[in-house]
Amino acid sequence: MAKEIKKPSFDLNSKVAIVTGGTKGIGYAIASTFAMYGCNVVITSRTPEDCERIAKDINTLYGVKCLGIAADSSNKENIDAVVAKTVEAFGKIDILINNAGISGKTASLLEQTEDSFMKVIDTNLKGCFLFASAVVAQMAKQGKGGKIVNIASVGGLIGGKSVAPYGASKAGVLSLTKTMANEWARYGITVNAVCPGYVITELNQDIFANPEIKAKMEKRTAVRRLGCVEEIAGPVLAMVSDCFSYMTGTYILLDGGQTIGG
Repeated sequence: MAKEIKKPSFDLNSKVAIVTGGTKGIGYAIASTFAMYGCNVVITSRTPEDCERIAKDINTLYGVKCLGIAADSSNKENIDAVVAKTVEAFGKIDILINNAGISGKTASLLEQTEDSFMKVIDTNLKGCFLFASAVVAQMAKQGKGGKIVNIASVGGLIGGKSVAPYGASKAGVLSLTKTMANEWARYGITVNAVCPGYVITELNQDIFANPEIKAKMEKRTAVRRLGCVEEIAGPVLAMVSDCFSYMTGTYILLDGGQTIGG
């Protein structure tokens, strides 16, 4: 008789996830998708009102426990407070999605200032390091492993014009992902990343509302269209499920074929 193959499961019942920047765009889609599959979720944002409103919405829509905590992802004290409040509320942390980030000033390298450059690095790269380090300390204490997914970007692979701080920060996230995976495998923790391409969110929908800009961006992809947040959230769900338990230290491209020369 043929060996029975275990059915893949995306069930996150009883799991607890922190999704940074979880009140809008990709972060909100990920938090909502996790909730659909039974996961209790903690979302962060710098805006307390957004945290409270979105947490209430997720609670109502999906019947899980969702906690919104205002926090600056570049501030270690804020991060430590998020971890402490999560453990106080749920007793554990199983999943971390490092999604919080900013695009920064659109300008050439010679027009970037130290402040404009470091603001992006502090939020996107330092914040990723600080949040992951704080969460891993808790996961290691629990002794049951965990899953971390860092939201990087196609911008970390391509040297786009006028977005140097953003690209540098996301390239750093990809490198950091490999080191995290290497060092934290001993705790049963996997660390991976996703690299979204052009995805419509609240932050860029006004830009993509311009038909010329939209057409230009679509032409750069093989599929000739922009992505939607659900197309990022679905793969991230799979990455934190048991289906991806053997993958660590790498990334998935979700770019509609942008990097293959669309």
